[in-house]
Amino acid sequence: MATSPNPKVDSIDLYVSKRLKMRRVILGLSQKKLAEAADVSIQQIQKYEKSTNRISSGKLYSLANLLKVPISYFFENASSYNDCKNNVNTISIFAEDQDNFLSDDTVPEKEVLNLIKAFNEVKNPHVRKKLLT
Repeated sequence: MATSPNPKVDSIDLYVSKRLKMRRVILGLSQKKLAEAADVSIQQIQKYEKSTNRISSGKLYSLANLLKVPISYFFENASSYNDCKNNVNTISIFAEDQDNFLSDDTVPEKEVLNLIKAFNEVKNPHVRKKLLT
């Protein structure tokens, strides 16, 4: 079985779910397109992204390949489960409603997404480096 409903979601599961959604959004993929590519239902992608269902290691590996990231991407900055509890709040900027604000209400999420998408469109490495300095 690829997934299992989990009433007691672990913080690492929440973290992985948020990273999955973040990567999908950054790539501009709809849940439908990702579901088709992953050979699962749209509802299953929604359950993965909301941590309703845990993602099996095999499915996570498949999703990593589809999203063009190493599997370690889903665990970056999560050195321990306790760290995940803090990082889940940070990553929650990618909420269902893209008009939501960050937890401290300083930057609208939509602006953050637009900035990430615009940066990803810059192909010249020198220009990208300048933008980061």
